[in-house]
Amino acid sequence: MKDFKKLYFVIIIILFLSLNSCSKTKTTYLPYETAKNINSILVLPFEICSENSESFFYCPVREVISGYVELSAKETLNRLLKKFLSNYSSHYNFIFLSENEFENIISQILEETKNPAEIIKELCKKTNTQGVLYGRIYRFIERKGSSFSIVEPASVAFALVLYDGETGKILWMEEFYETQKPLSENILNIKLYGKLKWLSAEELAERGLIKIFKTFPLK
Repeated sequence: MKDFKKLYFVIIIILFLSLNSCSKTKTTYLPYETAKNINSILVLPFEICSENSESFFYCPVREVISGYVELSAKETLNRLLKKFLSNYSSHYNFIFLSENEFENIISQILEETKNPAEIIKELCKKTNTQGVLYGRIYRFIERKGSSFSIVEPASVAFALVLYDGETGKILWMEEFYETQKPLSENILNIKLYGKLKWLSAEELAERGLIKIFKTFPLK
């Protein structure tokens, strides 16, 4: 039995190392004609998707299923996003709006138009930016239990979209949706989870951002 356990962990380590060696993502870049005009990007506070909410931002997610969203979700994802964007400060200048600042600006714009592309253009004009980064939360469920014993695992789903301030069109988009599963059900998830324990919703969201930002386009 002990030999079997040793062999099991050896297999896990080998798979983990092989996945890391094969998982390098090629850096993506914006087309030159677009990139040359984008110096500053407006970062909006995350928006929560719910059945009763109305959004004025086009976000064509494919397979995300909405669910419960913890009260701390927006603050957590806004904080994590700001930390991740600091890695790209040599490529873009990021302008962050607080919730109140965003509500004041968007209310002014909505008096003139409700067209998604026009809203993006107006946001950029009012903030002297050339792109808008928008995030939407679909699910943010905290685990029930500890990192080693759970009743219910963490579950997180969100999307990020980068819009061109000149045209209002989408330049880049990624979505992340994951409910943590036991490694015995999917050993390949060890690369995403990073360690042999049950993650909190924040830890799972952070790993989601790591995965998403592998394709974030540079100038």
